[in-house]
Amino acid sequence: MTPAEPVTTDIVLVGGGHAHVEVVRRFAMEPEPGARLTIVARDTFTPYSGMLPGYLAGHYDHAACHIDLRPLARMARARLIHAPATGLDPIAGNIAIEGRPPVPYDLASIDIGSVPTTLGIAGADDHAIPVKPVDRFLARWQGVEARLSETSGPFRLTVVGGGAGGVEVALSLRHRLRRHLAEQGGDPDRVAVTVVTDRHTVLHQHAMPVRRAMIGALGKRNVTIVTGHKVVAFNTDRVVCDPEKEIVSDAAVLVTHAAAHPWLKSTGLDLDDSGFIKVGPTLQAVSHPAVFAAGDVAAFTSQPLAKSGVYAVRKGPVLAENLRLMARGLRPRPYRPQGRTLALISTGDQNAVASWGPLAIEGAWVWRWKDRIDRRWMAVYQDIEPMPEDPTDPMRCGGCGAKAPAAVLDRALARLDVKANPSLVAGLDAPDDAAVFTPPAGEVAVQTVDQFRALVDDPHLFGRLMAVHALGDLHAMGATPAVALALVGLPFADPARMESDLVQVLAGALQVLNEENCALAGGHTSEAQEFTFGLSLTGFAREDALLTKGGLRPGDDLILTKPLGTGVLFAADMRGAAKSAWVEAALTCMLQSSAAAARCLQAHGAKAATDVTGFGLAGHLLEMLRASSASADLWLDALPVLDGARDLFARGFASTLQPANVETAAPALDDGNDSILFDPQTAGGLLAGIAPDRSTACLKDLHDAGYGSARVVGRVTGPGQGRIVIKRDRSPAPA
Repeated sequence: MTPAEPVTTDIVLVGGGHAHVEVVRRFAMEPEPGARLTIVARDTFTPYSGMLPGYLAGHYDHAACHIDLRPLARMARARLIHAPATGLDPIAGNIAIEGRPPVPYDLASIDIGSVPTTLGIAGADDHAIPVKPVDRFLARWQGVEARLSETSGPFRLTVVGGGAGGVEVALSLRHRLRRHLAEQGGDPDRVAVTVVTDRHTVLHQHAMPVRRAMIGALGKRNVTIVTGHKVVAFNTDRVVCDPEKEIVSDAAVLVTHAAAHPWLKSTGLDLDDSGFIKVGPTLQAVSHPAVFAAGDVAAFTSQPLAKSGVYAVRKGPVLAENLRLMARGLRPRPYRPQGRTLALISTGDQNAVASWGPLAIEGAWVWRWKDRIDRRWMAVYQDIEPMPEDPTDPMRCGGCGAKAPAAVLDRALARLDVKANPSLVAGLDAPDDAAVFTPPAGEVAVQTVDQFRALVDDPHLFGRLMAVHALGDLHAMGATPAVALALVGLPFADPARMESDLVQVLAGALQVLNEENCALAGGHTSEAQEFTFGLSLTGFAREDALLTKGGLRPGDDLILTKPLGTGVLFAADMRGAAKSAWVEAALTCMLQSSAAAARCLQAHGAKAATDVTGFGLAGHLLEMLRASSASADLWLDALPVLDGARDLFARGFASTLQPANVETAAPALDDGNDSILFDPQTAGGLLAGIAPDRSTACLKDLHDAGYGSARVVGRVTGPGQGRIVIKRDRSPAPA
């Protein structure tokens, strides 16, 4: 196999806005040689603004109007970092990210949208709900619907903002609240909605015929319009305006004019008076040409543009081409905004008004037209085919000639927070040819090693996952981690890029190791065809307290501490077929250390345990049964399974290790036809035998410790030759 092409240009996209999803799609369709795309996003789902009113009204579900960034990134072979950006340093050329080292860039683009402004409005944080970000709005909106259900009189909703967005939100939420009451058998007419604006009219940016049409639509739906009043305060039960006016209100929603994210002020980029990034005709920041901006966050200096998704969508192709041209060392081309834009403004109940210059057309057919346009646009980002790559790099040296440069290693280690351990005599604080440590008196050394190719494209996350996974072997033995050696395979790149990747993966691993007081004492780095990372670990334990695979006792309940399904989920994720919600839930479980679980199992008298990893539940249980000369019942209905795993199995997805696991373990199973039994796990849970009179208390303590999916999944049935009897549900306990 030929090595992958070395990275020559790092392109970092901050945010998953409308323009950026088009950049990712175009790079998926036509990869740029030498360019590495990284997406830094607070959320892995991007809401499409055109469908937001329909979503709020209840006409669309989440999947219909959100772009899942994870499959899209997979198609483009882009790295996805699921974390919020907190800053940008255009001099150093890096992006600050919450909770981890900064990510360097050669070219950066910012498309993080905007938030409704609350400047000068007292009580806004406590008594009003900004409509953006959408996910946070909906989380708080549940409280509004709960209050609606608890009341019996009029329920008054106030929407602050008289632009097209404010009017659409008001009508959509009115429709949602009325339907909510109707479904509960209540009176929809007790919902009263008011729109407040400091302008002389609603939709002031639209032509008079459009304003008349929308004012008429509001009137038909009994929505009160208050113009010429600026909101200055929110209280528990009212909205205070200037000049003197108070509006009785049970809930308030902010759809005010766009405000910039506060962290932009510290970037050193040239911003306009509202805090948005000034960009020129090519969408480059006027002060720093290596930084681009699009969508609401950009202030287009050539001509004023409304904060509209229409412009963001049109900027996408130009932004993609300009990033590509800059990566090639060529001059970018200008973006030319269209002179007139079509706006399709929904009225909440599957009607809409079309605004085209001075023209206004309304009706149900306009909404259906809008629906077709929106669904067609979304389909572009939900069903794409990547183009194959053709790597052409020459082969690199092997052996010690493939080691990462010493300067890269030295600089990376200097940037890391490496903790010490009392057992460590010689480590990174005084580097030598090998680490030296002293076991505590009366304890034995327990050693293990794990290494694999990158499961995720975010090196920091990869380091965290690998550390949790590798430490699982020590936890399964009941040992306390003490010393770690790192094994890193870095894809060839220039020294700065290799240093950045090394810092990221080691910082991720150290985040986990430091929490468990496990000292990183050294390791080995080398060039590799693909990113690999591993850890050699040493822990200590009293010999009489070790948990082994051979300690199962007849009658023991089998407790599994984490859910199954990571193998099939990440096999599908590599092909862009796993939903972000499924993958994120899996990652949350995988990143949970088994240290507390091991302590809990030991406290309840466990003598046998193992961690469920590559051989799957059946394979690892079989190892325990053979070592213990026992057999067991396994209850399928009791197995904790990650969301999406069974669905993906049904669609034909499976890990590449699945067939081998089936071949190895299936002959020892009676009726073992459930794919989840053979699914290889990464950073899986512990499987342990607990006496039946202790298992209920053990399970409660596991749940209290944060292992909410822990279950009793079977029982050791007595002496045997390692047979597993598969049962649909739990058998009665023996008399």
